[in-house]
Amino acid sequence: MKPILILDCDEVILEFAAPFARWLREARDVELKFESFALTGNMRHIADGRPVEAQEFPALLDGFFEHGQHLQAPAENALETLADLRREMDIVVLTNIPARWRDIRLDILKGHGLDVPVHANDGPKGRMVKELAAGRPAVFVDDLPPHHSSAARHAPDVGRLHMVADAGLRPLIPAAPDAHARIDRWDDAGRWIRTHLEGLKA
Repeated sequence: MKPILILDCDEVILEFAAPFARWLREARDVELKFESFALTGNMRHIADGRPVEAQEFPALLDGFFEHGQHLQAPAENALETLADLRREMDIVVLTNIPARWRDIRLDILKGHGLDVPVHANDGPKGRMVKELAAGRPAVFVDDLPPHHSSAARHAPDVGRLHMVADAGLRPLIPAAPDAHARIDRWDDAGRWIRTHLEGLKA
């Protein structure tokens, strides 16, 4: 049975924090500085320094998904490692992006040479991880600890790798307690994924 690798997109395959901050500054005159691991609370209107209110945030994020995804570059060594892993396993993307912007994400990944299924999700990912794994040997990679907790509940047999691609965010995000490992660089992550899946065959 061929293994499957289930990947988040933002801060796993593609950079998110820096491109989002650039788009906010250039397109919406909003400054994003990460003083804590949160989006709301770390954004201010440049013109007058006012904090961006929580109710303003969804429209800003939607604006980025519609108009700013082209700014997202691949995480360091992500594409090279994934191209290598694809020789041995299937790859799917499970991303918390509104379904109406899913095709833009799909096209951007294709443009980077990663032509794989992209599933838009809303909320915790555990149930979808279970559905996508469908009993196959599997590894799930995500940057957000709550998604690893959800996967641990709903798909406990799936390997869980916590990764945060942006070096500036890493110190702000503690290692996910429900992940099997925390590895932030793709060179090392590729080796861990292979080793974990080999262990399932034993």
